[in-house]
Amino acid sequence: MYILGISCFYHDAAAALIEDGRLIAAAEEERFTRIKHDYGFPEMAISYCLDFAKISAQDLDYVVFYEKPFHKLERILMTTLQMFPKSWKVFREAMLTWLGDKIWIKSLLKEKFNLPEEKILFGDHHLSHAASAFYPSPFEEAAILTVDGVGEWTTTAMGTGKGSAINLHKEIKFPHSLGLLYSAFTAFLGFQVNEG
Repeated sequence: MYILGISCFYHDAAAALIEDGRLIAAAEEERFTRIKHDYGFPEMAISYCLDFAKISAQDLDYVVFYEKPFHKLERILMTTLQMFPKSWKVFREAMLTWLGDKIWIKSLLKEKFNLPEEKILFGDHHLSHAASAFYPSPFEEAAILTVDGVGEWTTTAMGTGKGSAINLHKEIKFPHSLGLLYSAFTAFLGFQVNEG
């Protein structure tokens, strides 16, 4: 079974290919485009993964996106509308990104891979982080902690991994976020957020 994982339209677009539960190939789009933190659709990273495995898109059993876009959009809408009109600029910038790219991701994936809708899946953001660390690790069992700015609503998740199962038992939700606090200090000190 071949599963292609995709991340794009935020920062550091990438693709990873798994065959029967084993990581076969993975690449960030910036390695091919030479655009630092390239956020576009990872065409070349996907091509690299498929070429490395000597398969085509028609050989894929599933294509999985790293988050659930409509859950994230719900958070963005709820939080910016609660702060309106002070949040107008943030809302406008978010809607430009969402209406231009992210909201159409399912249609884009169907078109790119010519796969039926049921073969296109969306994973929870923090579960995606947990899987990217636990599955390639040499451990059969592990404690898992993910700390991020914010996924859909979750900012921090704790759980366990055992065999092929990951269970996230506890979450901290937006607006409580160590990652966003870190980003605020990064910006305050004059550095670019999500950089270096």
